[in-house]
Amino acid sequence: MLLQATIGSLLLLLKSAHSGKIDDPANQDLRMMQSTVIYDVVIIGAGWAGLGAARTLQSKGKTNFLILEAEDSVGGRCRTVEIDDVTTAELGCQWIHGATTANPVYNAAKSSGISTIESVGNVAYYSDVFGGTGPHRVPNADIRTISRTHYTNGFFPFQAGLQDSTNQDQPLRQAADTYIKNKNLQGDMRLGFEYVLDTNIPQVYAASLEDLSLWWDSDSEITGADHVIEQGAGKGYSGVLNYYAAPVANKVSYDSTVTSIDWSSSSKVIVSYTKNGQAFALEAKKIILTVPLGVLQSGSISFTPALPSWKLQAINKLGMGVYNKVIMRWNDDETLPWPSNVEWLNRIASLGDQGHWTEFFNLKPTTGKQTLVAFSAGRESERVEALSDDNIKSEIIDSLEAMFGKSSVPEPEQIIITRWKANPLSYGSYSYYKLGSAPKHRTDLGKALGGRLFFAGEACHLKYMSTTHGALMSGQVAANAVVTSLKTRALRGSNLEETGEHETTDAFQVMH
Repeated sequence: MLLQATIGSLLLLLKSAHSGKIDDPANQDLRMMQSTVIYDVVIIGAGWAGLGAARTLQSKGKTNFLILEAEDSVGGRCRTVEIDDVTTAELGCQWIHGATTANPVYNAAKSSGISTIESVGNVAYYSDVFGGTGPHRVPNADIRTISRTHYTNGFFPFQAGLQDSTNQDQPLRQAADTYIKNKNLQGDMRLGFEYVLDTNIPQVYAASLEDLSLWWDSDSEITGADHVIEQGAGKGYSGVLNYYAAPVANKVSYDSTVTSIDWSSSSKVIVSYTKNGQAFALEAKKIILTVPLGVLQSGSISFTPALPSWKLQAINKLGMGVYNKVIMRWNDDETLPWPSNVEWLNRIASLGDQGHWTEFFNLKPTTGKQTLVAFSAGRESERVEALSDDNIKSEIIDSLEAMFGKSSVPEPEQIIITRWKANPLSYGSYSYYKLGSAPKHRTDLGKALGGRLFFAGEACHLKYMSTTHGALMSGQVAANAVVTSLKTRALRGSNLEETGEHETTDAFQVMH
């Protein structure tokens, strides 16, 4: 019997935590349920950035802090779920990129005792339009030749030349079309080039060429192999996160969705949030805001006073990409048409169809389980989110049959579908350089406001955007800045009540 589940039904990620409009806290009658607590720091979000900030504060001797997390567990966009009694899979973050000791996420994984496995990285290509008709395997040498000639030594230096010769942005699609015209790419060469573009850019940056800036690649990488994390009960990315979060676990208030931040006072910030249908408020000297860029863009958190124009420009200029997965699980004794020892099964499709279920990640080489992950990115991924689960499954089976033959693909036993764009706690997957944006906007996004509001998250990291290690590092940077700010404040003196160390409780200031 086929078991289908969306990310929403599995994790209740699509639930709304809002229980009606909450007025400005300054106009409310704040009544104490127990004692008034003024925190040194409130961290909003318990993903890698928030946990990195919390661990850093703790390491610096700062213990009077609280983490507000809207989910019922840590991790944010990193989430490992059980498919069956023996199989788990990642809903969000899949790899540790640059798995060396220079990567703090890799170090956390190693310390946790959960193994990481170097991604095999081998690819098999299939098509029913490239190099002939009907489903067939495409020689790897054919795609390598096109990639080397028209991407590595062709389009990539061509677009780099455009970056160096102009200050005028243009969609990356426009640059690609100019290259295609200049090189007169036709037939299989054009199909192969479109595949190479899609697999190297939209499928990595979670955005369509039409939406990417000419300066789309203004980021860096940690040199090293990509690793996946060992799967199984208590393992995966969630297992590593739970290990990393353990020293600050008593500081997390779960199911706490922030609705407004009042930073009008020069000495404190009032944070309003909902929890279990009730509205609460608390006070802090400093805030570290680590929510995803998509949440900031949505306006679901109001600010008093409003954020300055340069900060709003940074928020709105950057893009929030969409990268969704469909995880399919077959019984381990099922006969499947693709090679079990090949990690990537990719399709060269017809013009206009590239990116439409053309990237499949085979977990068999690294987990031993017959699990296939189909990816969709950018505008295509947004289109997919509007479809029913059955329609999505049907489209994927059609694409696999275009690769392996009609009636060659058995029904998966289980299927899990993510819809990150629709998730109100992320509104997307990770950030990218949208047409009209620049590194300046990423830098501005990470700048503190008034010595009270600090920002962190993958979208704030200039070098390692869109990665877990970039998120973690940005949280560490923000926390260090907060510690410095608190020391400066202490030297000047303060009239605020100091309450010392405490653990989180649900008895904060309640608003009526």
